[in-house]
Amino acid sequence: MNGLFLSEIKQPAWLAKYIESCGNRIMTTPEERIRFTIRLALENVKNGTGGPFGAALFERKSNRLFAAGVNVVVPSGQTLAHAELMALSNAERLSGAINLSDYEIVSSCEPCVMCFGGIMWSRVTSLLYGAPGSFAGAVGFDEGDKVPDWHSSLTSRGIEVAGPMLIEEANEPFELYRRLSGQIY
Repeated sequence: MNGLFLSEIKQPAWLAKYIESCGNRIMTTPEERIRFTIRLALENVKNGTGGPFGAALFERKSNRLFAAGVNVVVPSGQTLAHAELMALSNAERLSGAINLSDYEIVSSCEPCVMCFGGIMWSRVTSLLYGAPGSFAGAVGFDEGDKVPDWHSSLTSRGIEVAGPMLIEEANEPFELYRRLSGQIY
């Protein structure tokens, strides 16, 4: 082997068990869906398996949970292992398609510049998010320089955007990460 190979970024074992325990759960309100991603972010921090971010994709018509992901940058050693990109990758693998127009992405936090691009190119039809990016910045994370009116940029591509929502709850994963002296990357 010459050292060149493709590697799959592993999500923590607890995530699969957590998703399985949810079954084919339908979450009818935006708040339910955002709370779900906030719980993912909190569990990720509590389990010491990554950063304070969680994301999930829901079927647009039914609001049924389809795929999820958490931030695993530090344990994977890969800077692109953000929660939104992990959730999108999992959804693409599960659906067998790279066009995710039948889905909504929900994130515990406003997407960084990299995840903004991934969301745009995935063709999801909506984005819900909890914490504003400034919460991640306050802990020390570099969220990058998105276009100033990034909401409109997504909307012009047919992606509805709602957030920030549940701001106090959405700050909990960041506060826990700060208290536990989580690694900033």
